Amino acid sequence: MQAENLANTGGLLVNISRLISPIGLRLPVILCGLSTTAFAAAAGAAELPQKSLVQERVISVSLFSFYGPKYLGAERYGPFAFPAFDIRRLGEPFALDSPDDGLGYPVLDTPRLKLGPVVSLRQGRNAGVEHRFTGLDPDPWAIEAGAFADYWILPERLRTRAELRHGLRGRDGLALDLSADLFTRQGAFTLSAGPRLGLLNATLAQVEFGVSPAASQRNGFFVPYHASGGLQSVGLSSSLSYDWSPVWRTTFYSRYDHLTGDAAASSITRRLGAVNQFTAGLGITYSFRSNLPFLP
Repeated sequence: MQAENLANTGGLLVNISRLISPIGLRLPVILCGLSTTAFAAAAGAAELPQKSLVQERVISVSLFSFYGPKYLGAERYGPFAFPAFDIRRLGEPFALDSPDDGLGYPVLDTPRLKLGPVVSLRQGRNAGVEHRFTGLDPDPWAIEAGAFADYWILPERLRTRAELRHGLRGRDGLALDLSADLFTRQGAFTLSAGPRLGLLNATLAQVEFGVSPAASQRNGFFVPYHASGGLQSVGLSSSLSYDWSPVWRTTFYSRYDHLTGDAAASSITRRLGAVNQFTAGLGITYSFRSNLPFLP
């Protein structure tokens, strides 16, 4: 009966089964059963990682150091730094973005449109930067929060971006940054470049560039100036990244801004500032895997 069952598995095994005894037949049957069980176990084991990696993401943490104006419109330059991060699915390349993007996370993420919250840090201006600011109304550094929108005119190639932010301090106003970037990937290199526009409402423009009559009297160096808001700067940004490995990346960054509107006409800029602003920076990025069950 065992030889007949084995014969059903194939012509070759039928011939072998006729040459061996019923006792010897048990060995290939047992081995066949063990092999089938081992194969099934191996197949199951191979599936487990796939199930466990469904929520796994690649997290990239970056630190950028810059050398640029100490505040918007400054003539004096100095170093500053800020962090950045990115979350992506396994197998996806580094995100196409710019170092001067605010820190955001897309709640809506499609090939053409991305929407989500964003935060950014605004540099302040005080007497610690320049003693001749003594007596002016305070313009402290501030965290700005708001929303961003990315629209890809050409997916993975040409991106437009808008960030609308409001400072978390009570007397802050609104800032709107508009940009467009053309991206090119060549092997381990990623190059991007594009124009920049910066706009402020009247409240924030007065904080950054206005000089009230009372402040002018206290200070004695700057004449009164009332800022009305609008377009404050036009510029160009570029970056070049090199991927040393899936874990490490280096990014070089440069930006030029030309101040206009209140930013250029303010007595603060005309007396102690410069309408042409240059920034250069270097960023280091480290990527690692992490299981994030709260992400879809």
